[in-house]
Amino acid sequence: MERTSPKLKDSGVRRPLRTNEFPWEMQQRLEKLRNQNSILRRKFVSELTLHRFSEQTIYKYLQTFLKLIAFCWKVPEKITDKDLRRFFLFLEGPCAWSPSYLVIALCSIKFFYRHTYPKEFPFLKVYRVKQKRSLPPVFSRETVRLMLAQVKDIRYHACLCLIYSCGLRVSEALKLETSDINSETGTILIRDAKGGKNRMVPITERMLNILRKMWITHRHDRLLFPAYKFSPKQTPSLFGTKDKPFSGGTLLKHLHLALLAIGYDKPANVHTLRHSFATHALEEGVEMKTVQEILGHAHLSTTGIYTHVTSKLSRDGFNAIERLMSDL
Repeated sequence: MERTSPKLKDSGVRRPLRTNEFPWEMQQRLEKLRNQNSILRRKFVSELTLHRFSEQTIYKYLQTFLKLIAFCWKVPEKITDKDLRRFFLFLEGPCAWSPSYLVIALCSIKFFYRHTYPKEFPFLKVYRVKQKRSLPPVFSRETVRLMLAQVKDIRYHACLCLIYSCGLRVSEALKLETSDINSETGTILIRDAKGGKNRMVPITERMLNILRKMWITHRHDRLLFPAYKFSPKQTPSLFGTKDKPFSGGTLLKHLHLALLAIGYDKPANVHTLRHSFATHALEEGVEMKTVQEILGHAHLSTTGIYTHVTSKLSRDGFNAIERLMSDL
């Protein structure tokens, strides 16, 4: 079930909430909290906005902090150091939250008690989240080709192709507008990406043709991927077109069905296409700095992780070492 933050309701931002790991009683508490709008909550959102956090981050911080309140079932002013310890033990234990979710929870609570309601907590000074540096999952080129061929709906096929061919994040692709595409220069403007940055991404003529054929099916005057449906009647028509893109969850469902059809049984999601683009680009000799700019990474070291999963580069490196050893 999805819920919309009361504060952000008018913005159109909707995010699925992770409540299934909470006991039923806490889920009921969360429902009550989401329907309230206290002075502290408004101040919390206001402070986050003034610190120039993105709308998505504000939403995540607010929802995570509400989970702390639902767990302790106290007003924020009365939460103790011991409560915070119990909360994070609960998140790490029964909930088994990933390090990335734990970081969001920690940052949200730190921000609240530093700016919204200043209060000292010894626990927040010592608690650390241990981040795992695992290699990203990557599709082979053949897997990408076979998988995309299985996606019959032209909307989802075009979106998945775009994410792979341009190395986009899912959110970046879904909120694209027709005006963001410049066919003359062969570029796409990615607006308000991670970190609030804009960047230009190259797009191939083949990808442009795929998007043109897809756009003809809906002719939306603004959105590239609107949430429309085909009419079940014999005469093809569209209905339900709204001024919002289709969901990332629906896109993921089509990806999983396509992978199932080709017998791919390894863990993967839509973001794996972005990892695959970076890896395949490096294998083809594209400079790491160029790949960094296309992906929108702030640091070259983030892009560098893909050099560890490029089979071609690893093979070339092994051949070079073999030549060094040939006359020993």
